[in-house]
Amino acid sequence: MNKNRKYALIIILVTNAILISFLESLIPIPVPIPGVKLGLGNIITMIGIAFLGFKDVLFIVIVRSFVVAILTRGIMMLVFSLTGGLLSALVMWLLYKKFSKLFSIKGISIAGAIVHSTAQIVVASIILGQVVVMFYLPILLISSIITGLITGSIAELTINEVRKKEVFKNVNQF
Repeated sequence: MNKNRKYALIIILVTNAILISFLESLIPIPVPIPGVKLGLGNIITMIGIAFLGFKDVLFIVIVRSFVVAILTRGIMMLVFSLTGGLLSALVMWLLYKKFSKLFSIKGISIAGAIVHSTAQIVVASIILGQVVVMFYLPILLISSIITGLITGSIAELTINEVRKKEVFKNVNQF
């Protein structure tokens, strides 16, 4: 595949990740727990993990985090978004590339959601200088399992369809 086509596919993924994340921020979740969201933008991260190299996945996560933070939650939220996004992408990448025989896409997505929530709570604890924030973690971990399963189910269906259509055929992954 030529580089222009690869870059076009990456830009399409980045744009979709931004759009999905932005639209998700406009939809109220009927759960009375602050900070809980589906994380639908991670569907795009999982597609990147399945078909692209790690640098490309990092690019998608970083650009999405910057744009969505600026458009929705403000620049102060960027540190939370980047930390959670980058660490979860790293964990999902490792699980997919090294342990995909042990973990399904749904399981990898759940692991990513758990890492994302944990990273954000740790960052909040550091910024606030308060360990008490950690008491919120069990609630977020339970929601991470549920939202990771939902996101992973959608990602699994999407990856299978993209694979059938050979959209990323001959893409250099490294």
